[in-house]
Amino acid sequence: MPRRVGIALPDTAFERALVILSRYREASIAVVALVLAIYFQVGSNGAFLSSQELSVVLRDTGRFGLIAVAEVMLMITGEIDLSVGSTFSLAPYVMVLMSIGWGVPLALSAVAGILLGVLIGLVNGIITVRFRVPSLITTVGTFFLLQGVVVSIYNSQPIVAPVQEPFNEIFGENLYSPTDSLWSWHGLTAFTPFLWTLLVVLAMALVLNRTTFGLHTIATGSNIVGAREIGVRTDRIKVYNFMIAGAFAAAAGVINTTQFASADPLAGGPFLTLQAIAAAVIGGTSLLGGSGTAIGSLLGAFVVATLNNGLVMMGAQATVSDIYLGTAIVLAMILNVQVDRMRARRRV
Repeated sequence: MPRRVGIALPDTAFERALVILSRYREASIAVVALVLAIYFQVGSNGAFLSSQELSVVLRDTGRFGLIAVAEVMLMITGEIDLSVGSTFSLAPYVMVLMSIGWGVPLALSAVAGILLGVLIGLVNGIITVRFRVPSLITTVGTFFLLQGVVVSIYNSQPIVAPVQEPFNEIFGENLYSPTDSLWSWHGLTAFTPFLWTLLVVLAMALVLNRTTFGLHTIATGSNIVGAREIGVRTDRIKVYNFMIAGAFAAAAGVINTTQFASADPLAGGPFLTLQAIAAAVIGGTSLLGGSGTAIGSLLGAFVVATLNNGLVMMGAQATVSDIYLGTAIVLAMILNVQVDRMRARRRV
């Protein structure tokens, strides 16, 4: 590869493509998402992008994406949280029990559920950074602990959630019917989970790229020793990001419960967590830390939701989507490694 003023220049089409991807990490996954949407639209005879099916895909995207962007923040620091699925189940369970048992308005009990998620994240963070327990082990333990708690509270039975407007309309209740305009308020409620996730993702993208906290988060994962030497409180940064992960997982659970009008103790199983992590990885976040993108996590969530729903629409067995998802993760990791190498070579 030739060099100019200390920068390695690409000399093949593949290397030129990698250079573009190194500058715009979301570009590759955006192309993949577009290709998948077109493929399933053609394969389903135009049904995939219908308002009814698209609302399902985007709602799944919202559920995966809100947890995925939380994982992105942690993975950038070199950590991971496998307990988000249990937090996803426990927080809305507590919300509903407070509402029907103590008469607490849903809006206040939802805040209590999210604060519980923050507390869970705080505990995960303290155990990880103070006792030097790998976050993988910490959060696996927390996952089983919380899962045991939530299934013991009400004998593993789902609880019907109360309806209190306008809370339900704003945070997940779908009022859309075929007779409604897609641009009406009822039409808007068909996409509520996705819209909330979109707002959160945009906010986190700004945090990562425009704030000191975001820069310190990236520095912690890129070079933790160097970050400490320049004064970054890396342990505190990690704890804060664990708290963000707990809050987002709890919020996703609250929205999911409002959507289905039921708190299910088994809603946040390991599969939900792994799909959210898959969305983060597919979206361009490195498992080694130091790099990641909030926008990419949302695009990755769309890819996961598209595979889950599109393959079923075309008559494939549900297990087939796992094959494609696993392949996508492996290919995404290979691409991420190649892009990181290209970045390093361009700095030579």
